[in-house]
Amino acid sequence: MTQAANPAAQREAEIVDNRTHVRGLIFKSVLAVILGVALVFTAATPSESAVKRVVITQAVESLAFVSNYVARANGYFAEEGLAAEVISTRGGGPDIKANLAGQADFSIAAGTYQINAVKAGGALIAVMSCLNRSIVNSAIRKDVAKKLGITAKTPYKEKIKKLKGLTVGATRPGALTYNQGEYWIRQAGYTPQKEVKLIGAGAGPVLIAALQRGKIDVAIQTIPVPETAIFKGIGIPFVTNSAGEDPEMDQFMMEVLLVRPDYAKKNPETVRKVVRALLKANNWINKHTAEQIREKIQLYFAKTDKRLLRTSIAAVKKAVSLDGKVTQRAVDITQNLLIAAGKLKKAFPRSTLVTDEYLPGKM
Repeated sequence: MTQAANPAAQREAEIVDNRTHVRGLIFKSVLAVILGVALVFTAATPSESAVKRVVITQAVESLAFVSNYVARANGYFAEEGLAAEVISTRGGGPDIKANLAGQADFSIAAGTYQINAVKAGGALIAVMSCLNRSIVNSAIRKDVAKKLGITAKTPYKEKIKKLKGLTVGATRPGALTYNQGEYWIRQAGYTPQKEVKLIGAGAGPVLIAALQRGKIDVAIQTIPVPETAIFKGIGIPFVTNSAGEDPEMDQFMMEVLLVRPDYAKKNPETVRKVVRALLKANNWINKHTAEQIREKIQLYFAKTDKRLLRTSIAAVKKAVSLDGKVTQRAVDITQNLLIAAGKLKKAFPRSTLVTDEYLPGKM
């Protein structure tokens, strides 16, 4: 089916064209405006007026949210009787704050954000896994790599030892990318801001520009940002989590579907519908080629080169969860990263963070 013949894809294109990017905490007044605009779409026909509206936040536009893109493009939310309004907050943190404040119904986010929120007294539960291994990768500037004798084949532990004296750039302090940088630095036996400088250097094109201009030596972000720097000839791969380069990161709460327990208790069937839509997307992704997936979601990445997007999708595809279950090992490794980064003192039990209640077959 072509995009022109797919009403769900056409509605998604309209949402892409009109998406409001929210900065900082999404105040109720701003969200009211967004919902008001969105109602124009849902009130278009009588049949749509009975559709259940759900608001889903995500940090940025990234392949980390491939499940969400495919669910929307294929009309899986609509099949479940849902009108999903997706809000990108241009950074991790505000997406979670909006959910905690009741200004959004769901968030798709890394488990590190959930754990930090719970540590601060917030209540969020993970009801499914969208991606179950890390896709936070990194690129090192070519001239720096040459000077240090680093190649794509240099062993992991040897590479991180060579971080000494370098400036590492992540998106922002507190973000998963920043936690990942702290983790690598400490694993190498160094202290952030002492032997290795770690800074918030922005996301996407801003991060790539910082690498190109020499502001940073290593760039850390989710696929396809490091891959874009490599594709443009600015850098070479440094640590590639998506390829399993770090043996201690074989599972991870990379992207989980988060909901407030009070919302889930009042709306259990809505939670199950969102879970089903995302699992349909994940299983569709598993059964299709990177090129077929690219064709389906290219509208969300209009400025991304087709070849780069296809290659990046092939890497992300390995992380897609087919059953939606957040395993104990994923919970352990995610919390271990925060402990190693100095951000968490004691791990939470899985039951505090995860429930299987809303997965298919669970009632």
